[in-house]
Amino acid sequence: MKPTLVLAGLGHGQLEILDRIEEIREHYEVLFIGKCQTVYTGAFPQVIAGLMNSATVRLPQLEPAAERILAIDPHLQTVQTEKGPFHYDRLVLATGAVSRGIGTPLKPMSQALLDRIDSSSQVTIVGGGKAGVELANTCVRTKKVTLYAKRVLPDVSTRRQKQMERLLVRSGVVVIKQRKNDESSEGLVLDATGVVPVNWWSESGLANPDQFIETDEYLRHYQFPNIYVTGDMASALNGGVDAVRSGRYVAERLLGETTRPFRKRQSMNILLTTTGHALLTFGRFSWHGRLPYYLKRFIDSRYVRHYS
Repeated sequence: MKPTLVLAGLGHGQLEILDRIEEIREHYEVLFIGKCQTVYTGAFPQVIAGLMNSATVRLPQLEPAAERILAIDPHLQTVQTEKGPFHYDRLVLATGAVSRGIGTPLKPMSQALLDRIDSSSQVTIVGGGKAGVELANTCVRTKKVTLYAKRVLPDVSTRRQKQMERLLVRSGVVVIKQRKNDESSEGLVLDATGVVPVNWWSESGLANPDQFIETDEYLRHYQFPNIYVTGDMASALNGGVDAVRSGRYVAERLLGETTRPFRKRQSMNILLTTTGHALLTFGRFSWHGRLPYYLKRFIDSRYVRHYS
């Protein structure tokens, strides 16, 4: 009798696992818990900018047993859902973290959120990291935009920070270099300040309160090795490229193709800036121009086509 594998959530890492579902089914009875589609967060700014029609990716070849995880009992090896409990022998978590809650959260990303952004004539973006800056650059093409950020792109060089801030202002973005501490705003308020843990992680004993889930070097829960954690749920990962790579790695582990530890790598990020331009960052290295723009469009459109 095959062991039961429960795949929870439709994060980017999970999509990489589902890409090999036929091979995995040869070794496991597979249950999926989650929704049938999600939005690829890397491409949603292109939808806002009108460069892509959709960033929606869909669940391949599986019918969900339930939509939401309510709790996990790692000792009894059960997952509690809105449709009751399910037993697992192995569990892969890819349900993701959530936005902090300043205004409208960007995560979990959905088509409904994209529709709200599209229908809004004014948006206020809170957070000057990569997500906030890219969102401001794309929204300002059709909307009035205010960006609250103590610093713009704090992870890049000071010279690049100043350049990106100048481009935002020239494009029409009102940049307010302070935290947003009051309730007043113009239009839709979008939270781009980063992600925080979900309450059920600590309530289920998987993490300490207000902390991400700790894993061993194989992306297994440090206390319950039959639970794999991918994407931004894991304290060892940063989401984005890490999320995709963690999914590929876990698929190899499930299929017995590797015994090596997961190796973190420096992630490359590309964000849209002015029309026809993008900023590529790799550690402290950055490059702003047309080639990063075309590279981003190629990578994102290929990903969405593959899973659509």
